[in-house]
Amino acid sequence: MKNQKTWVAVILLGTVAVNTGAYLVVRSRRAAQSPVPSELPVARPVPSTPASPPPAGVVAASDEAKAGLARARRASGLAALEDRDYARAVEEFTAVIDLGQDPLGDMGDLLRIATDLRSREQARAAKAPAQRESPPSKPAPRTRAARLAAARAQAREQQQAAEPEVARGGLLLVTSTPPGLVVLVDGRAVDMTPARLPVSAGSHRVVLAQGDRHLYSETVEVDEDAVRSLNRDLTAELAPAAARPTPPAPAPVVTTATAPAPTARSPEAAPPPEPSVAKAAVAQGPRLGDLEVSSPGLYGEVWINNRPYGFPPVSALALPAGPARLEVRVNGEVKRRMTVEVEPGRSTRVRVR
Repeated sequence: MKNQKTWVAVILLGTVAVNTGAYLVVRSRRAAQSPVPSELPVARPVPSTPASPPPAGVVAASDEAKAGLARARRASGLAALEDRDYARAVEEFTAVIDLGQDPLGDMGDLLRIATDLRSREQARAAKAPAQRESPPSKPAPRTRAARLAAARAQAREQQQAAEPEVARGGLLLVTSTPPGLVVLVDGRAVDMTPARLPVSAGSHRVVLAQGDRHLYSETVEVDEDAVRSLNRDLTAELAPAAARPTPPAPAPVVTTATAPAPTARSPEAAPPPEPSVAKAAVAQGPRLGDLEVSSPGLYGEVWINNRPYGFPPVSALALPAGPARLEVRVNGEVKRRMTVEVEPGRSTRVRVR
């Protein structure tokens, strides 16, 4: 019995050894038939090509097209204000702001004025039908006291209707190109363009001025509870002022006195000036120079020595040599201030940033 168990164990162990050997042989043959590559492929990153920026000419052309479209829509909005089409004016001014453009720096004021006028017109239109509706008929009073009260109320209404009504005023809308001009109504400065001015009904004298210069004047008629628009392009009137030279001061005239005869000359008389002294006196006349001002980043009115010269680029001619006070004002407020040295007989260029 013991011998049988031993042989069974030997047979089982032999079978396991044979199967293991056969498995190893088959595995080695398969490995020999499929060679393993010496190096595994390495994934190389593909260099990303940076997106090339658009050419400078294309960008400049796009900006110029947007600026031109903004100017056109601004002019269309101003025309809509004159036609009292306030809804279209709001649409045009909003489109200019959506373009990211503000050609003359007055889009915010124009949009606010157009929005106010549109709201006023809508409220007026909503109020008109309610006024046209006839009041409900009241039942006839039955008692004597009620009849007396109704008679007194009717007499009071008739008396109020007979009294003269107080004249209601209107609105005066004044815009200009460029903006920032002073608006004078009946000789009194009231605001700067663009301006929305409540005035009394009747005739008013409106003047657009820049400093002490009156650029435009007109007498306008404003009706009761109405809007009167006044829009003027004064670019041409402002351009000559920038290039108008300051007249130079006359050179001093040096006169030489004729020497009296030797017999008549008194001992106290001064001798006549030498020719070299006279030439030096003439050469010491006022020295003048020119000043050219540009402001690409700030659009405002240029003032030199407390005098307006218009909007840049500005060429101020025949200025006194020496330090000159230069200011750039936007809607009357000084945004840049500097002192520039004007060289005699030369043109000095200044770039305001």
